Amino acid sequence: MNYLSEKHKQLSESQQSGLMLWFGRLPMDKKAVAIGLSLTVGIGSAAMAWKGESSDRIYFCVRTPQKKLVCQDQNNRPFRMTPFYWQQWQLEGMPRQVVRDPAMGVNGLVKATNPYKPFWAFGGFLGFALAGWMLRHCQDEEKQRAVFEDIALHRDAAKAEMAARSELLDSYRDVAIKEVELQADLDLIANDRTVDIQKAEIYAHTEIEVTQMEASDAIFEAQTAGMTEQQKADYIKQLRLMKTPYLQGSQTLQGTIDPNDKVTGGEQPAMPSAASYAPTDKYRWINNTIGYPTLIFGGMGAGKSWTTREIIWKKVQAGWNIVALDPHGTQVEWRGVRLITGYKEIALFMQWYMDEMRQRYEDYRKSGLTEEQWTENLRASGKMLSVICEEFTTWTDNIVEPMPDDCEDEKWKPDPDFIGKWFRCAMTESRKQLMIPLFVAHDRTMEILAKAKGLSKLRDAALLEVELIATIDPITTEAKASGQGRIKLPGHGQWIDIELPKLDQKRIDFRLDKPFPSDEPPTIDKATLERIYELEFNLGNKANDTQDEPKKLSPQAQKLYEYLTRTERIEADVREFKGNFKVAGERFTVEQIKGWMYEIVGAGLADWIGEGVIRLNQI
Repeated sequence: MNYLSEKHKQLSESQQSGLMLWFGRLPMDKKAVAIGLSLTVGIGSAAMAWKGESSDRIYFCVRTPQKKLVCQDQNNRPFRMTPFYWQQWQLEGMPRQVVRDPAMGVNGLVKATNPYKPFWAFGGFLGFALAGWMLRHCQDEEKQRAVFEDIALHRDAAKAEMAARSELLDSYRDVAIKEVELQADLDLIANDRTVDIQKAEIYAHTEIEVTQMEASDAIFEAQTAGMTEQQKADYIKQLRLMKTPYLQGSQTLQGTIDPNDKVTGGEQPAMPSAASYAPTDKYRWINNTIGYPTLIFGGMGAGKSWTTREIIWKKVQAGWNIVALDPHGTQVEWRGVRLITGYKEIALFMQWYMDEMRQRYEDYRKSGLTEEQWTENLRASGKMLSVICEEFTTWTDNIVEPMPDDCEDEKWKPDPDFIGKWFRCAMTESRKQLMIPLFVAHDRTMEILAKAKGLSKLRDAALLEVELIATIDPITTEAKASGQGRIKLPGHGQWIDIELPKLDQKRIDFRLDKPFPSDEPPTIDKATLERIYELEFNLGNKANDTQDEPKKLSPQAQKLYEYLTRTERIEADVREFKGNFKVAGERFTVEQIKGWMYEIVGAGLADWIGEGVIRLNQI
């Protein structure tokens, strides 16, 4: 070992034994011999300690009730112990079933075969420990030698690097001067080229603008040829009012009204003439809402309900079937429209809507028709459906996914995103299958609309949005409709100002054949008139005294009634529950179910409210 000083050497040797000092002074070959001898002693002693037993053993067995001796445990290890513990067990009370094993030794006693086993083990430990210490001493000396060699290598490398740096520093100043001169020349050349490019861009831009202006003037002159100055002024005014920057390719304004119009991007649209505009063109935006999923939103008093009902009237006139989801609505205000008010019924309709959407897409893929042919087929078969979600944001929290009939109550867990899934389905998949939704809400944020986040891009791409603007009366401080709004087509970020239609009253009747004014009271059916007559002439009797004995239901009609009450339905549409109602695995046709529904109505348990739709009486 190399010492830093004489004092370091004296202190280090004073901490070492004579054996360590003697081994350290030996040459390498003698150190190897000493290590070999120590290993030989350790291995020999360990081998002697491995074999034989160091103490006496008594092997015993346990006699079972069947007089059978069990001398081993489950792992085939014999029962045995030392004589000392055997005597202790006898003193404490050994069971009579324990007997010595006659097959082992002398009456179960086996003498020790290696009584010096602990000494051999200790000798093996000393041999291995001494050999390990010698190997560690040799390893430490080898590490020190490697460190000194590494220091020498680093010293030689540092000297060589310093010599190379010295040579580089001598020539660095000349190279730096050359680089500065070259960069200065390049900067001068680049500045000259930049000035030339900017001049060329200015000249080209000016020529393009002049050419565009000349072309615009020529087109305008061709379009207004033969017009007077006043006609030209009116035509320019109409062009500004009808400007549609959101149209693409060959799509025209008429094309935005027709949902089947496709953007081809090839032909140039023809400029409409000044004579083609009518005074009612400011309300043409309503036609856009017929074939697109639409969101109408605005604050309180902005006119959402009145405007929505005018849009529904346009849909009815265009041949659409209307379903209104309005838990707070009444049939009086929705005449001619199928109204669903119960939360459970609304959830069942939403489930039917998604199933019907999937079925239509499956039929479309199997039909072999083009998209236009399939849409025309739906129109011809009267399957155009528009779902009106009145005040959509006020009742969605109460909608729970309906439980399938084949699921047990304790195992059913409703999907918390049921409303979100239906909203996404209606928003993105409804247009091609003519199942168009119309949402009425207070806001347009996705968290408020469908309790969903991160769908704003999907909303902007799929929904036609109409915002109605309210004003505040400075005297009464009440909100009222301003008659103004904004519209944004799907996939476009620009909002266009619109004017709302001027309405004198709220439309409540959507029947094409029997229009009723809004102030006319609802009609009273024959059954109600008879009931009033009975009550007027039987005031002294109980109401139940005048009623006939209820008719008894047939077994199938009774099962249908129990099914409707078990599923907590208020309104029952045969088209919705037909696929779920079955008895002993058997399903039934619409005509069969309608016959049983007639029995239920005849028994006074329900009333007809539409074609194939009954309302159960509350019990």
